[in-house]
Amino acid sequence: MATALYIIAVVLAIVGLVGSVVPVLPGPTLSWIGWLLLLFVPGGTSGVTLTSVIVWGVVLLLVSLLDYFGSTWLTSRLGGSKWGTRGCFIGMMIGMFCFPPAGLIAGPFIGAFVGELIGNASTGKALKVAFASFLGFLLTTGLKLIYSGVLLFFIARAAIRAL
Repeated sequence: MATALYIIAVVLAIVGLVGSVVPVLPGPTLSWIGWLLLLFVPGGTSGVTLTSVIVWGVVLLLVSLLDYFGSTWLTSRLGGSKWGTRGCFIGMMIGMFCFPPAGLIAGPFIGAFVGELIGNASTGKALKVAFASFLGFLLTTGLKLIYSGVLLFFIARAAIRAL
């Protein structure tokens, strides 16, 4: 039973790390679920406590809120419209599926730029908003990667110690 929990937790943490970059997967949430599973290892040998699960859950909530609102907030602070925000998302999806891995980086920028142009913004403003959207995407993706990477490290360490 314990071995199965460790294997599932490690797999969830790895998928969580991938999901930090791939928008379709709830990366940090999957990593946290992997951490939560270690709480149920028989005999409490994983070293995971209810307090640590709650703390990582609160951090997950903060990371998720920043992910959902960070890019939008940054884009709007620099004068962006809904067109730029939507374009950023569409560009990210097209770039990720049609032109990986470079499209995942360039897609949000190009999408926000085109979105602002469609919304009748000037070229200068569209570039400014595109840069803000791109910066927001990089910051929130970086936060998710850090969160999931740290949990992967702790989960893998617990699994290795249990072997």
